[in-house]
Amino acid sequence: MKVHDKRHGARPDDDGEGGNGENEAVAPIDAAELDALRSRAEAAEKKLREIQEAFLTARADLEKTRERVERDLEKRVATKFGDLVSALLESLDDLDRAIETGSQVAAAAPFVQGVGIVRDRFLADLQRAGVERIEPAGEAFDPNVAEAVGFAPVKDPDQADAVAQVVRAGYRLGDRVIRPARVLVGRLVS
Repeated sequence: MKVHDKRHGARPDDDGEGGNGENEAVAPIDAAELDALRSRAEAAEKKLREIQEAFLTARADLEKTRERVERDLEKRVATKFGDLVSALLESLDDLDRAIETGSQVAAAAPFVQGVGIVRDRFLADLQRAGVERIEPAGEAFDPNVAEAVGFAPVKDPDQADAVAQVVRAGYRLGDRVIRPARVLVGRLVS
């Protein structure tokens, strides 16, 4: 019985086709053939490095694209949410006006109390969603958060150019002002 070793690198034995079972001599490689093999190996290594660099570049570009898409999506969602909140603020203003008008009628006290509860709950829900109310009364006028709709006469020089009265509250969502406050700015009169 004859056993053939088929492992890589195993020495070939006599396969029954002539020979005497002795290892056959390997022909020596001449210098020209060796140089050709070296240049092929170097070219293959160079090609491999180029492919690796291209892969790493493509992976980095893909990561940058993914991050940009995520940022754009977050920005778009924040903008749409801000637009929704801005539309809802009109309903909050309506509730404020209903409370203000109803508080002038004594018989409407239970109704005004109920509307006040709804308004407070609505405002609390907005605050939990990250909406912050802007009421800059008494502060220096800042056109980034408030819109001046008129002037109010003041006698104290410290109140000049400050917000004398808030006509309509403003709101901020994170760093973004979704609705500036409408205010009256103090103007010094003598």
